[in-house]
Amino acid sequence: MDYLILLSSIAFGAVTVFAFKLHEPRHVKLFNSFTGAFLLSLTLLHLLPELYHDHGHQHSGEDMERQALMLGVLMLAGFFVQLALDFISMGIEHGHSHPLHGHAPYGVVAGLCIHAFVEALALGNAETSYDPRSRHLLLLSIVVHNYPVSIALVGMLLHWGMSKRRALAVLALFAAMAPIGMFLSGHFVWLAEHSRELMAIVIGIFMHIATTILFESGEAHRIHAGKLIAIIVGTALGVGAVLLH
Repeated sequence: MDYLILLSSIAFGAVTVFAFKLHEPRHVKLFNSFTGAFLLSLTLLHLLPELYHDHGHQHSGEDMERQALMLGVLMLAGFFVQLALDFISMGIEHGHSHPLHGHAPYGVVAGLCIHAFVEALALGNAETSYDPRSRHLLLLSIVVHNYPVSIALVGMLLHWGMSKRRALAVLALFAAMAPIGMFLSGHFVWLAEHSRELMAIVIGIFMHIATTILFESGEAHRIHAGKLIAIIVGTALGVGAVLLH
């Protein structure tokens, strides 16, 4: 079921492009403003606090401090991993859709695939996760986040001149990355035993994406009304997801 949930947002993204034609940059930026606020809310209200919850009871003294520091280092690593991926994917993860100037979009696709794969490594399965509730909220976060990313990806491919069939094939490749990451982390013992550390990396990735989206200003360094509404709605739904989950 979780695999179908991961694939569903990609499918909805394709429908949004081909049926409703909502792949213009202004639409993608609104979708991403909502997503950024949603990710930030879930990260600050649940994923980050739960990362350290009960962790101290498993260690004592200097060992506890060392483990806590390691989680912080991994979050920073996730932040800078996403920063590096931005150079490859051209920032599509947070709403940027730059012209390719005739160049094939292989680097962009590779960056997005790596991004989707790494995010899903923290999912694993409910039996091996350090906190099943955090896993469920992470799954929700990835689904919500991948929706505008898939729209931006297909829109970019079509603008480059790729046929619909080939664009859908590339989208299918991107869609497969998260299920593959989740499968590997759920079936390889080493990955399953380090779900907390993998979550720390993903939190760093989320923090980079969310802050980049939310602090990116428009003309005259102002946030227009549409983006503000999207941020408010995304924040409200993120808070609601944490409270109701």
